[in-house]
Amino acid sequence: MISTNLIALMTCVGAAALLTACSPPAPSDAPPESARQSSPGVYQGYSEARFDGHERSSFYIPMRDGTRLAADLFRPTLNGELVDEPFPVVWMHSPYNRRTFRGEPAASAYPGYALQLVEHGYNVAIVDFRGLYASFGTNIGFNRGEWVEAARWDAYDVTEWFADQPYSNGNIGMWGCSATGGSQMQALTVAPPSLKAVVPMSAELDAYAFAVNGGVARQRPIAPPGATPGRNMVQLRDSQAVAVDGPDGEADLAAAKAEHSGNIDTVGYVPDRDSISEATGLEWWDVSSSHTYLDTLQANEIGVLSVANWEEAGTRHGPFFTFNNLNPEFTKLLVGPATHCDWTTVKNDTGFDLVTEELRFYDYWLKDIENNVMSEPAVTYYTYNVDEDGAFRQSEVWPLAEEVRTTYYLSPDLSLGTTQTPDTAGITTTLSAPPATETVTTSPPEDGVLFETGALESAMEVTGHPLVKLWIETEVPDADVTAFLFDIAPDGTETTYQMLGRIRASHRAISDAPYDHLGLPWHSFTSEDAAPLPAGMPVEIVFDMLPMSYEFPAGHSIRLQVSFADPAGEDTTSPVSVLTGPDTPSQIELPIIPAR
Repeated sequence: MISTNLIALMTCVGAAALLTACSPPAPSDAPPESARQSSPGVYQGYSEARFDGHERSSFYIPMRDGTRLAADLFRPTLNGELVDEPFPVVWMHSPYNRRTFRGEPAASAYPGYALQLVEHGYNVAIVDFRGLYASFGTNIGFNRGEWVEAARWDAYDVTEWFADQPYSNGNIGMWGCSATGGSQMQALTVAPPSLKAVVPMSAELDAYAFAVNGGVARQRPIAPPGATPGRNMVQLRDSQAVAVDGPDGEADLAAAKAEHSGNIDTVGYVPDRDSISEATGLEWWDVSSSHTYLDTLQANEIGVLSVANWEEAGTRHGPFFTFNNLNPEFTKLLVGPATHCDWTTVKNDTGFDLVTEELRFYDYWLKDIENNVMSEPAVTYYTYNVDEDGAFRQSEVWPLAEEVRTTYYLSPDLSLGTTQTPDTAGITTTLSAPPATETVTTSPPEDGVLFETGALESAMEVTGHPLVKLWIETEVPDADVTAFLFDIAPDGTETTYQMLGRIRASHRAISDAPYDHLGLPWHSFTSEDAAPLPAGMPVEIVFDMLPMSYEFPAGHSIRLQVSFADPAGEDTTSPVSVLTGPDTPSQIELPIIPAR
């Protein structure tokens, strides 16, 4: 369990040079100063649970074009009676069914678990995406459907509608993870005036970088209206839809389902950043990326708590770039262990409760409670393999100001060290089968070349974005390059937590980033810049790995696995050489944090 005293001490003592005060002045009716605590994972004396239940209602919300979206609303009750008091509304825009999630009530089971906020004096709502489940209209791209122009403004209209209701205090927040984190980024691009705070979890700033990680595109079917498999999926979702309350609920549901016949379930294969979706005619990655609307995002004065998990790939990078590209006065970053959106495991394993962080954040932005949340260090992150009481740490910035970027060279003897080998050589491997890749995870490849340090004399913390620079030579025109880091224990046990980077070699061209990319190489991934590998000639490929925070224990070693796959997944015999030496210095640059 996380030590309450240690976290409070970390916040108040470790940040003393940066903060003018650790605790805000207490309102006259607040508990004594000694009874109040507010720091990551700890919150008491500011916002106690006053209510003992909730009442659910369901209805339609009209959009500016007349389309109606289905909503569930949960309001506080006390002793079985609805509380007649205006509270903030915290809502989620969902493509996953407003009523249920994996067989459980969505308001309590969907990551973010916002129903727990109701007892603290919040109204909580979930709204079905346009064209899905009980909502009217048509949808394009299923869980990406919020980015089509008409749907972008739905976030604005829903927010302002809730702000105008008598049970609302006029301050609106949003919650959710993955696609429902993306729907919060969508809301930021239209900046509803009543939207005061969002907690986008595992949401991207650059949609291409998430969906086509490193330009390694996966074939996707085109599913225009009436086609399979898209049609079947639309019908499946319609079968799970739940009518809103009232005598016309079932008739409205049937009418909404009829409109879904125009849905385009997937946008098809869009492998390059400038690809046009055949199903929609849209330059899809431009339309669906938050950074396309960066000017609006940076002008916002909306509180943003950007959240990620270390054991997810693809979606992991987004929150770090969101944090660094929005107004720093309003933006925070939280990173925990476990996989995509899995804050239940985080709580079970560490005691750190995401709902506590949501409550602290919403209380500040939606109820004007001065609870220190925006004066403490902006970044809270978890580091693997350190004492549990110190596993969650804080920093004013990301990447950490104290990082020391240290180069480890790949050597012909398969070692990994800080001294450059004087010999030029090549280590030859063959193309391997592509690593197993899901939406948010990539498995380590079975083949490739392994480079390893000796046993570490002392523990080494790697926190930040490693950078890989490989020199390769091959006769094949393209290859998908994957680099994985492993912790190797003395007994040979391997451990990795999605510590990887990937790139399709034909997309190796480096360009100027359209947003702050933290000084890391940014690849255009356009069809115009794509180029085959020059046959039989050395070529350098540079790419960053996903951010990480991991302490390699003393006595363990660090292993770098480098593998190459045929983009078509067919060739597993053609050779690829990894080149080393002064003229072709293949290397990995690690962000090492000095001993604390």
